[in-house]
Amino acid sequence: MENLEAKRLSIVAIGAHPDPFDMPYQAGGTLAKYARRGHDVVMVSAAREEEWVEEVAAIAKRLGTGHRFLDFEEGAIFDDASHTHRIMNMLRELRPDLVITHQPDDYHPDHRGLSRAVLAACLLSRVAEFKTDHPPHMIGNLFYSETTSALNSRPTIYVDVAETYEQKMEALRLHGGLSERQPDVSHLESIEHLVEREDATMRMRGFQVERDYCEAFVPAVNYRVTWAHDLLPLATLPPLED
Repeated sequence: MENLEAKRLSIVAIGAHPDPFDMPYQAGGTLAKYARRGHDVVMVSAAREEEWVEEVAAIAKRLGTGHRFLDFEEGAIFDDASHTHRIMNMLRELRPDLVITHQPDDYHPDHRGLSRAVLAACLLSRVAEFKTDHPPHMIGNLFYSETTSALNSRPTIYVDVAETYEQKMEALRLHGGLSERQPDVSHLESIEHLVEREDATMRMRGFQVERDYCEAFVPAVNYRVTWAHDLLPLATLPPLED
């Protein structure tokens, strides 16, 4: 079995929005941890709004990751052929080992549409018949991140993010323009409200597995298996010791 500790991985985390920037909230501690270990991490906002570009860049820099936009329209993100093929083209360009996106039953319609489109793009990325600007690429790992406030979320994988907790909190606070630009959205009235919500969610997930702070994920259960095993596989990297 390949030694992943010795390999430089490529991780792409795709969220729907820049306001707030979804992936730093839902998986920022995990992504920062990958970056600290020398892996290549890119956070993607499917929608692009010029007023958020600088804050998105600052948040990504604080987490040690790259960032980019797909220029989708907020409120109109679907799993149709156009959206799926643009995601697939980006994935073929970045050639990730691991992709993270929203859960397919997330509360937000853009999150749900993007989740389905990312799953389809991951499946089709390997198929040579679908032509894009970049050659086919097989993606072996797709994970769904935590939902907002853990609503409807039933995670099976917990990542200890105590090491990057402060880094994530500092990054989220760089989203200070939220309350000024979206004063009519109650849950965005204060950046501290969002930070406290993420703190509570990470503490709650940590309590479930006897850790201080965790982020939680679900593997894409209907994602196509890319290899067969001789026997039931053990975890590539063992759980943290007690």
